[in-house]
Amino acid sequence: MPTISVVIPTYQAGRYLPKLLAQLKTQDMPAEVVIIDSSSTDETVKLARQAGCIVEVISKASFRHGATRNRGAELATGEILVFMTQDALPVNEHFLRELTAPLNAGQAAAAFARQLPYPDAPLPEVFTRGFNYPSQSQRRTRSDIAQLGIKAFFFSDVSSSVLRSAFEQVGTFPAHVIMNEDMLLCAKLLKAGHAVCYCADAQVYHSHSYSLWQQFRRYFDIGVFMAQASESLAGARAGGEGFRYVREQSRYLAAKNAWFQVVRSLCEAGVKLTAFELGKRERYLPLELKRRLSMNSSYWLPQTETAAPATSQPTLAPHDSE
Repeated sequence: MPTISVVIPTYQAGRYLPKLLAQLKTQDMPAEVVIIDSSSTDETVKLARQAGCIVEVISKASFRHGATRNRGAELATGEILVFMTQDALPVNEHFLRELTAPLNAGQAAAAFARQLPYPDAPLPEVFTRGFNYPSQSQRRTRSDIAQLGIKAFFFSDVSSSVLRSAFEQVGTFPAHVIMNEDMLLCAKLLKAGHAVCYCADAQVYHSHSYSLWQQFRRYFDIGVFMAQASESLAGARAGGEGFRYVREQSRYLAAKNAWFQVVRSLCEAGVKLTAFELGKRERYLPLELKRRLSMNSSYWLPQTETAAPATSQPTLAPHDSE
């Protein structure tokens, strides 16, 4: 079987790593774990090194969604790269096997997992996970772009896998992108003739509880991304997915008699739309204002070396689950 490397960017991940690394150790397929940490001040680095991970520390200001993950891929030795976020947690010990199955079978060059809400997730977030991550698996190719539109490029490196050969062939993640580096990677893979799979049987817990202000900042960044990535996403219509989401979420919440949440979700939809449209017009805004409105404020700083010298030599012991 091809070797696997799990790449995880971290920042203040001390509350997540014990469970996450323990779950990765119990997987029925062995994998090394690579941690790229943005100068955490908690026990993140200590926990990662104690667990035998490959660890490199970069400055917080040099973090970039694409370039930082590319650095993790450079440190990794696996033929299959699995990208995860620190707040995702595999549901069972078969997660890596299921996530890499389409790659091992030659059915796809990349795959991403189903995200389930954590047990304490609020109702709107429960709906969101079900809406975006259904129980039915799917395989996409370039021929699906015309029918699916921009949804053909939907891909999440909250939990994803990609063949290193294909990853390098298409030029890896875009280095300097505000977010959605995973969507751009998917677009490049499909346009290069590769297939991408959504694996409903590979499952992680992952959910958020964003405030309205956090949602504003997140959708401001989405607007920035959509404006700047228009050429890369050319040929894929946007469609009316946002309106369908709001309608279906309102119905779901009403069926649960969560009327306050219905009102909040409608307000949230207005906040998201306003932030999105503002983000699309970021070129007209002063730099300091963009930093304040953005969830990824370091993106607006002058570009620096993404992977600064590690505070010590990386720990090169593989993370073996056997």
